[in-house]
Amino acid sequence: MFFCPASTPGLTGRIGAHLKSVNMKAKSLFLSLLPVLLLTNFLAPEANGQDKFILSGEIRERGVYSHGYKGLLAPDEHGTFWVGQRTRLNFDYRHNDLGFFVQLEDGRIWGSTTGAHTTGFGIGQAYFFMEFAKRFGFKVGRMALQYENGRYLSYSAWDECPRTHDALIFNFRSLDKKTKVDIGASVSNNSSNTILNPYSLNNYFKYLLFGYVSHQFLPDLRWSVLSVTDFQERRYADSSGDIRTDPTRLYARSTIGSYLELFSTKKVSALIYGYGQFGKHNDGTAVAAGLFSAELKCRILPVFDIVLAYDYISGSDFAGNGTDHSFDRFLGSAHAFLGIMDFFTGSGPEDLNLGRGYHQPSLTLNYRPAEKHSLSLNARYFLTEKQIFKGAENVEPNISLPDLNRDLGFEMALRYKYKIRSDLSLEAGYAFHTATKTLEYLSGIESGTSKFAHFGYVMMAYKPTLYNSANHPRKEK
Repeated sequence: MFFCPASTPGLTGRIGAHLKSVNMKAKSLFLSLLPVLLLTNFLAPEANGQDKFILSGEIRERGVYSHGYKGLLAPDEHGTFWVGQRTRLNFDYRHNDLGFFVQLEDGRIWGSTTGAHTTGFGIGQAYFFMEFAKRFGFKVGRMALQYENGRYLSYSAWDECPRTHDALIFNFRSLDKKTKVDIGASVSNNSSNTILNPYSLNNYFKYLLFGYVSHQFLPDLRWSVLSVTDFQERRYADSSGDIRTDPTRLYARSTIGSYLELFSTKKVSALIYGYGQFGKHNDGTAVAAGLFSAELKCRILPVFDIVLAYDYISGSDFAGNGTDHSFDRFLGSAHAFLGIMDFFTGSGPEDLNLGRGYHQPSLTLNYRPAEKHSLSLNARYFLTEKQIFKGAENVEPNISLPDLNRDLGFEMALRYKYKIRSDLSLEAGYAFHTATKTLEYLSGIESGTSKFAHFGYVMMAYKPTLYNSANHPRKEK
């Protein structure tokens, strides 16, 4: 029970001020939602068999305890606890073959701003689409780019504000739904400049071209291809060492991936895929890299299955041959594939392994004790693809460190999910990662001194449908 002692008059004043602030926020929220209510009232009478309007929302709260999440803790470092929040309001409208989708989104950490300020609010997605001849269509605007399992182009739903991109996509869907084709493109600029200026966001594309083809040959055989080419402006160091961008010169990097899905309706199924990457980075360095993954799923019982998987990601030994063999996942997800503790989810300079690549065998046990409950136990073992050499920046690539092997440790993760009802879910997880001499060396921590790395989270998500025109049919006059 919370109470206000009479001996603390200052507290009463602070509570009164807080209630006044809450009242102002409530009025502000009502005014911001007023256009939504008017729009709903306007569209509702038009609802019929060919019109659709859905207004939905989402509030997701996730508390995280971190004691080595994303990296080992040194002896003088301590764990922490934080809460992240995602808030969304979705507008989905369709009239015959034309429609739009708008998603207002806010992502924040509790306490990241004072009560008088708000940050993080913006447009998550905003696009319109059109279909014609029952097979063809296009979509243009800000949208999620998610293909296959998201290994190279992903929405990354784990984040408070997932990735979305501005793009134009032409698509084809066969009438039997067995063939899918997407062809897309995008261009990036800092502003609507009338003259050519450098694009300042490093490691994001200046131009993007991509294509995707998927075909279901048989009920148990599906094959697909994803091709992505990103163009970046040349970046170089001038005579004083400052990094410059040359907008008149572009470097292209292409990545082609192929997926083969086998026996998906059988008790034993398989997913095999790989990517090849070639071209040049934005500093002109040649790229020749790859990724391979194989997954075997065995359904032992209707409520229990086992998944065996192996991942290979190529890396560089920094031997000075002028070619980078480190595979860059670009806009793909890593949280779903390289451990939920996110030790190795960085890319480029943020990669803890500094581009040496990975071998990763894993085992997952999935159990569904009841219709709305599921448990998952996952074990992963990480090894570097290339040997560790002396120097954090690999300045002496020919001097090996005999005390270091390729062992990056072992992660064990347990997750529980409960679908309380159709619009309300609960999820909780706990994971730990074992420290090794190699992992401590890469983390800049003296061998044997790092703290036990573990983390846990509890997450609840509420996704209500606020209005659906299908539930309010048009009344005949």
